[in-house]
Amino acid sequence: MSRSRQPTPISLRVFTGLAGFFVALAPAFAQTTSIACSDTSQLPNPIYLAGSSAFEPILGQLAVQIQAKQGVSIIYSAIASCNGVSAIAPPPDLPTLQPLTGTAHYYTPDPTDSTKIVTNSCNLPGNTMANIGVSDASFESCQNNARPANLGEWFGPEQAMLIVVPERNISVTALSSQQGAAIWGCGNYGQFTGIQQRSSTSGTQILVGRNIGVPESLFKGASNSSSTVLVNSLLAVPDPQTAIGFVANDVYETKRSVLNAVAFRGIGQKKAYYADSDSVADDLLNVREGRYVIQGPLHFYATTTNGAASPANAGVLDWLTGKTPIDTADPGSYVRTVATLGDVPQCAMKVRIDKDGGTFSPYKPDASCHCAFLKAKNVRIPAGSCPVCKSNTDCNSGLSCQLGYCE
Repeated sequence: MSRSRQPTPISLRVFTGLAGFFVALAPAFAQTTSIACSDTSQLPNPIYLAGSSAFEPILGQLAVQIQAKQGVSIIYSAIASCNGVSAIAPPPDLPTLQPLTGTAHYYTPDPTDSTKIVTNSCNLPGNTMANIGVSDASFESCQNNARPANLGEWFGPEQAMLIVVPERNISVTALSSQQGAAIWGCGNYGQFTGIQQRSSTSGTQILVGRNIGVPESLFKGASNSSSTVLVNSLLAVPDPQTAIGFVANDVYETKRSVLNAVAFRGIGQKKAYYADSDSVADDLLNVREGRYVIQGPLHFYATTTNGAASPANAGVLDWLTGKTPIDTADPGSYVRTVATLGDVPQCAMKVRIDKDGGTFSPYKPDASCHCAFLKAKNVRIPAGSCPVCKSNTDCNSGLSCQLGYCE
């Protein structure tokens, strides 16, 4: 349990009256190209993914590794979480699968800086269908129906969704679920006139909505087509004291210099928690241990036959969930990438949430990467708690060697 002091939200009465209330890997950047996404001379063995814009910073890094080590090209259409679900399993009101249109992204190493990647654009042919859907929210939340029997679900990294304000706003430090409901449910509430939202198809908005009691389709505030657009809109509000929005933590990781995360007190909680152990930490402790409630696993969806995805899709899903190392010579690369870019691999989680906006239960992964995660995040490891090892014989009884540490 964290011993750090967590802020308590002020009352709504005071909230309405106070005008002043309240990495190792660098982010990718984009460049425009004119190639076709189907040009296998430049993009061999393409697999098309569609969905969450929030996951793209991590996906881009993993895609570069997959291309280099496995020879598979990840092509991504960041069309929002629930649209990614619909690209794999159409909703009842649109029963025919629709092709991806417009442009998509593919990723290459930055030739001038090995710590960065380049996000490139390619043109989608008119008959391009998604192979894998990517969503911050569950199928059930997106389509209000049970998942079809022939649609497989895989859990990716755990994501935290953060309430954020501009960095110059140092007075807004905590928010309750009731205050969140007043802001995004009523709009132009109290001091907040620069309210930002995404859209009803955004997984980030769905998870926030489930935790403040506001349906995602009824949010107030300026709509934004992606997480990047929301951040730009938030920072463009003339008075930073009036601006508020929300993003996934992997987006926040790239914007810590211009945004402040706000602690959140969920429904039924007695105090507010940051996703990290405090306002300046970068350890996601309260996510891993289930105190920060606006969180959930990334969901990957693909059609299945007899319960199994196609071999090509299955390989990509195994790499993106960490089941199989992308680079067998460096099995810890997945944990490092996910950790340094702001999410938690499932192998480092101590809790699991039962549904979007649901309750936590204890969780013990089959093979823990708790120590490797702490190392990747540069978190101080108590002496003797993570012995270094090369094989199981280096570990005491009951422990095994996981990514170089006895756990």
